[in-house]
Amino acid sequence: MEKFYRWVGGYMEMQMTGYSPERFLNLCSARGIEIWDLWHAGEGYGFFMRLKDFRRIRPLARKSGVRLKIRQRMGLPFFLRKNRNRVGFTGGMCLFFVILYSLSLFIWDIQIQGNRRYTYETVTDFLQDREITWGMLKSQVDCQALESALRDYFPEITWAAARISGTRLLISVKENEALSQIPEKQETPCDVVASKDGIISSIVVRQGIAQVKAGDTVKEGQVLISGEIPIYDDSGQVAAVRYVPADGDVTAVTRYDFSEQFPRIHTVQWETGRRKTGFYLQAGPWSFVFLLPEGEKEQWVYLTETSQARLFSNFYLPVYWGEIQGKEVEYYESFYTESEMEQVSEGIYQNFVKNLNEKGVQIIQNDVKILEDESVCRMEGTITALESVTRIQEITELKETENLEYERSGEYH
Repeated sequence: MEKFYRWVGGYMEMQMTGYSPERFLNLCSARGIEIWDLWHAGEGYGFFMRLKDFRRIRPLARKSGVRLKIRQRMGLPFFLRKNRNRVGFTGGMCLFFVILYSLSLFIWDIQIQGNRRYTYETVTDFLQDREITWGMLKSQVDCQALESALRDYFPEITWAAARISGTRLLISVKENEALSQIPEKQETPCDVVASKDGIISSIVVRQGIAQVKAGDTVKEGQVLISGEIPIYDDSGQVAAVRYVPADGDVTAVTRYDFSEQFPRIHTVQWETGRRKTGFYLQAGPWSFVFLLPEGEKEQWVYLTETSQARLFSNFYLPVYWGEIQGKEVEYYESFYTESEMEQVSEGIYQNFVKNLNEKGVQIIQNDVKILEDESVCRMEGTITALESVTRIQEITELKETENLEYERSGEYH
């Protein structure tokens, strides 16, 4: 970037001879005159300096007793002066800078950082729905409103920052690694019931009365922790009933029936060894592909690596190009080998287990077998797991007693 600024302002290569070059250099340093790439040249020194500083060094050279000679002039001012009589060239240069300035008013690249849960496509689709896309004016982007919209639309995003740098819109987000929402406290009287069949492994009661113990077999919908608490009088009779929102943790050993199948015949892709290379170019909405056409019966697979034009670190332009690599392939049907069937079966099983693990289910045993016939491969069996089996069920029918007590949010009525 510094070289570019020097080129725009113009600079010169100088030769210095004389009695006291050190004094001259000290005087330039004291007055803020930049000199760089100083080297020894014969009986003197050579260096570079800016055009704007050249007009200030004459009294310093006279004072220090040195002689200065211009060896070479470089930069935009000298280039324009040299070509000042070429009207077409000068007009083209001016038009280039006008176009460059016009392009700098628009967004030509959008970068998103920190997104893990939400893919790049998901966020860009959200931006497009709000008419924020590449090719729009930078002045139309309200970064503060965009940050607020991101936090409101995506519940897992706890922090968002948007800024414009050059022709790039930079969006940084931070996703919540904990729970997206704090569960609301249950205040309505309820029971904790079994969400599925199983054998109770452990039970911890925080509020209510346990109706089962470890080792009991329970059915779906069976009450595990009751929110109905009887209050007895001195004679042992129920004097009143107190209703509370039951709460606790109950884990049970459960079983899952597993049944999947896939065809034994699959399509195999084979490379013939033939290759071809092409070129891809896009400028704004126009795109061009330079690639030899395919034969009538040929099948090719292509991979394109795309790059975007830019002048500086964040000054992107709406110009893209890339190299296209193609390889010819053929397809045919083939039976899975024994090892391939094991790999496919293992992948299906691991995907099933992954879905269970995401729900907090712990696999403790599996009894899955692979059965083969002429056309398909079947996977059948059972999976034994350990998981939470609690589900809240509101108490809708309250018992009528002469001295009914009912607790809601810690109050008695």
